Amino acid sequence: MKALNRFASGIRVCLIVLGIMALLPAGKAFSQSDFYKGKTIRIIRGGGPGGSGEFQTRALMRILEKHIPGKPSLLLEFVPGAAGRKAANVIYSSTKPDGLTIGSIGAGLVVGPILDLPGSRYDLDKFIYLGSTDSGDPYVFYTKGTAGLDTLAKRRAASDSARTRWGIRSMSRPEWWHIFLV
Repeated sequence: MKALNRFASGIRVCLIVLGIMALLPAGKAFSQSDFYKGKTIRIIRGGGPGGSGEFQTRALMRILEKHIPGKPSLLLEFVPGAAGRKAANVIYSSTKPDGLTIGSIGAGLVVGPILDLPGSRYDLDKFIYLGSTDSGDPYVFYTKGTAGLDTLAKRRAASDSARTRWGIRSMSRPEWWHIFLV
């Protein structure tokens, strides 16, 4: 019962804070139009031109052009290779975290560092995840219960074993493309 009372008290505090914030005038304090005005936002696409990844990125660019205050210019750059990890490396190592670079990277962005894939030279925690152009949750690993691979560490240790087999469902599925901001 004590836990329920603490939870209810926490909810009340959150509602009060939100209510106060709603009453404050937004004014220029929350406006970003001056920040983006006259600037260029680079969108780095993890892949080459053509294909569904480029089409999704270009569709997103149209939405961003309409909704980013200050109407900045948008520039699309292609960095093909390593399922998007090459583009993630470029963004991680050579861009400033100033809000003027957006990455449009495939699933390799997430699974590369988690599975210790070669060429993943970036820290996922340094990127700000904005969302995906599609919905889905393709990052599911499953094994037969008797295999004993119930943790990622055990899976990694067994990866050289002949009893470990990997399969993947179509890499071209659109829910594999993700967007993040640097």
